[in-house]
Amino acid sequence: MVDAKKVKDMVAKKSSQFVGNIASGGKVPPHKHCRICQDPISVKAEPRICKQETCIEQNEKDEKNQKTVRIAMFVFFGLFAIPYLLALATRVMG
Repeated sequence: MVDAKKVKDMVAKKSSQFVGNIASGGKVPPHKHCRICQDPISVKAEPRICKQETCIEQNEKDEKNQKTVRIAMFVFFGLFAIPYLLALATRVMG
């Protein structure tokens, strides 16, 4: 679950940094944000995660889950497509 207090504190901290930067007339340098913790990272960072161990582990877990879901999607698509194509082929042949 999401810890609301932690999120609130993080938003307040980021907001104060942003407002302070605008008030001083500074520009925000180009950057990306970590997919997991949303901390600013380099534009050249690939994959788009910071160097924290927890973010690296979470990103690896997410990539593994995406790969599994993608494979399952193709398997289930095949299970429904093959009988349909076979029925269509027999209708054309017969």
